[in-house]
Amino acid sequence: MTTPQGAARQPAPRAQTQPPVASGLETTLAAVELAIATLGQTLTQQDPAAVEQASGVLHDAMRAAMTQFAQVARRGTVPVALRSRFALANGQVGALREALFRATAVVDQHLEILFPRPIAETSVYSANGSSGRGPGRVIAAS
Repeated sequence: MTTPQGAARQPAPRAQTQPPVASGLETTLAAVELAIATLGQTLTQQDPAAVEQASGVLHDAMRAAMTQFAQVARRGTVPVALRSRFALANGQVGALREALFRATAVVDQHLEILFPRPIAETSVYSANGSSGRGPGRVIAAS
């Protein structure tokens, strides 16, 4: 095919090269958002195996998204809308983590009430007495 001399090939506009990058980020971010929603739903079902599986999926999705976002950031700029969505997803992961910590603390408290430790383990005068306590104030005699 011949082209007229005045119609030289021009590089593609930047807008045409951006969508594949944004599309890849969009897909990765959608996977993260789906994994967050799945983990949130799984937490309400109180199924430890399902929670473990959903958290693994979320971990993998977050790792992939962080890697892809870092690569795009090195080559240019990440679209503002996707950066905002990724920050929101990061906040949601933090909220899920906090909810898990709180739930774990409640379970630990309930277990402590149901199955108290024997006094010998918690007594200061037992073999394990001083190791069970945290660091405290030491008063030296002068």
